[in-house]
Amino acid sequence: MKGLYLIALLPGADISEQIHEIRLECSEKFDVYKALRPPVHITLYPPFYFDEANEKRLIYVLHQQTRGLSSFTQLIANFGHFRKEVVFVNALNSPGLTSLHESIIAVFRKANDKQVFKPVAFHPHLTIAYRDITPEKFDRIWGEYNNREYKTSFIADHFTLLKHDRIKWNPIANFKLGGTGQPSGW
Repeated sequence: MKGLYLIALLPGADISEQIHEIRLECSEKFDVYKALRPPVHITLYPPFYFDEANEKRLIYVLHQQTRGLSSFTQLIANFGHFRKEVVFVNALNSPGLTSLHESIIAVFRKANDKQVFKPVAFHPHLTIAYRDITPEKFDRIWGEYNNREYKTSFIADHFTLLKHDRIKWNPIANFKLGGTGQPSGW
């Protein structure tokens, strides 16, 4: 059976709560709610279907590919958007984030599975509104966040493999950056 997975960088509780509050504010003010479903995250590899029987192998391979990477400071600054469909908090790219993303992409590139490997542009961000934004709502939302300042940072010391249970995303393994131990969930 195939499960739906996502690989993401999850900020700590304080930053997650701050960004969730921004998502709630946006939802209540502009009647957009879909962005409240997933946890606050930076997507490192977009949702993909994968054979659940090979889940432990995936965890092992991700650990082997990324175990030499160091933790890094992730900067977050202000807001951006994609077309008139997504509004987000910017996650600034850095050498640490780029190395992490490239290491994860390498796992899927090596697998050479066209159904799993998705070569997409990497634009790190934390979504505050998407999927239920109409063009009219977008103009109002972007008018609200376009010039708003928001700056923070967190230490990215792990990344997470999440699995969807048809209701929500659940963390199934955390991978420590800068460590050599086994990932949680192993």
